[in-house]
Amino acid sequence: MTEDNRVIPPPRPDRPPLKVNVFEAMQHSNTQLMPLFPYLHPGAMVPAGAMIIGGAQADYGHFFHHNTQDEVVLALAANGAVLGTGQVFVGARIHGVNSFLKRENDPESFAIMVITQHQAESGPQTEACSLRCERCHEEIYLKEFDATPPADALEGDHPFVSVAVLPELFADFNNDETRRVCTKCGHVNRPFPVTAWGWDRYTSQSVTAIAGRQALARATRPATK
Repeated sequence: MTEDNRVIPPPRPDRPPLKVNVFEAMQHSNTQLMPLFPYLHPGAMVPAGAMIIGGAQADYGHFFHHNTQDEVVLALAANGAVLGTGQVFVGARIHGVNSFLKRENDPESFAIMVITQHQAESGPQTEACSLRCERCHEEIYLKEFDATPPADALEGDHPFVSVAVLPELFADFNNDETRRVCTKCGHVNRPFPVTAWGWDRYTSQSVTAIAGRQALARATRPATK
């Protein structure tokens, strides 16, 4: 490898370096796995924030995330969690996702994390979510989705697919009781608590923000004679 090969080229003018205070950003977050920067293009590193908070009514459920790309988890701060403050690990391509809290109903418990996903450099990027039976742990639901990043994707135009598709994905499970019946043990599983994760709010607010930007653009166009 030559010296030139080890030099990182300067950023493109339309992708300037940005910085964010994660704790401040999470004060305003509306979802778990909230992109901290707008860059979602092929090859991008996408750091996303998550703030899990315990409480008397807290219920996050448990699902499995499947990804063809790597994810790195950094626990920036945690209390009453199975993750320690400062802990870093690389998630498996198929990994379980829950609150990471020892006692979800403890209001003093929390975990503030940054999960960095690598967007595919080229070609397709596939993700999926699956659920397992609460009683016997047999897989009862699996749904894949295309997460291939569009060229030059910015979040303002292309909401983060890894979050935006999840309300509809889990609605197929929640709204059809037959999907929730385990074919192995017969247990009827409860609906997955999508609202606890904020994915539905992120999706609806993204749709509205894009519509608002388009409405403003139309309003500021010169009047035609």
